[in-house]
Amino acid sequence: MKRAVVLFSGGLDSTACLYWAKENYEEVIMLTVNYGSNEERVTNRVAEFFSKELNVPLKIVKLDFLEEFSKLMGTTLVGGETPKVTAEELEDFEMAKETAKSVWIPARNVVLISLAASLLDALGGGDIIVGFNAEEGATFPDNTPEFVEKMNEMLKYGTMADVKVVAPLIDLDKKGIARLLKEMNAKYEYSNSCYMPKGFTRDGKPIHCGECESCVRRHRGLMEAIGEDRTVYEVEPKV
Repeated sequence: MKRAVVLFSGGLDSTACLYWAKENYEEVIMLTVNYGSNEERVTNRVAEFFSKELNVPLKIVKLDFLEEFSKLMGTTLVGGETPKVTAEELEDFEMAKETAKSVWIPARNVVLISLAASLLDALGGGDIIVGFNAEEGATFPDNTPEFVEKMNEMLKYGTMADVKVVAPLIDLDKKGIARLLKEMNAKYEYSNSCYMPKGFTRDGKPIHCGECESCVRRHRGLMEAIGEDRTVYEVEPKV
């Protein structure tokens, strides 16, 4: 049986991965990891929505140590105020690197992949589906093809079963991901990309701040790719 664990963080990327995995695997499990981030409550509710929508079992795991280490590092994503940016500022590579540094969770993708690998090793093997993509890979080193390659080398020695990382979006930017979501008829408006979400609408859509890096990338990608954005924003992103 082809089995996959989707690392689900609630955003466009992991939502696209979930729909993709549902089409390509016989057994799919969602894995959402809590580590005290500002959007944690919203992420969990989003995960529960898509778990029911696609009839995929969901596991939510709390990692207290990762919250502790994130606070030690001083990341704004855990208990802080994330930077506000414009699309023009994202084009400034040095500024984009500084923004990425401010929201960095220490060794997050190493930890999350290891967690998913442990689950799959216990189940007899399978693929870890991650939402790494070319746009974020430009500023986040743990979103690159090289990172996937190195993690897969490690998993050959670190698991008894056949476990590997699969990154179906690795060559896509946000525009490409937006097109894929439309092709799969995904309910992306129920996903959450925001670092500082403002809660939910009455019908369960996350309310995005519209001013953080993730919101700007989301809105720009959707508008440029499909000419619409059904996301709810508190402030319209500047793109």
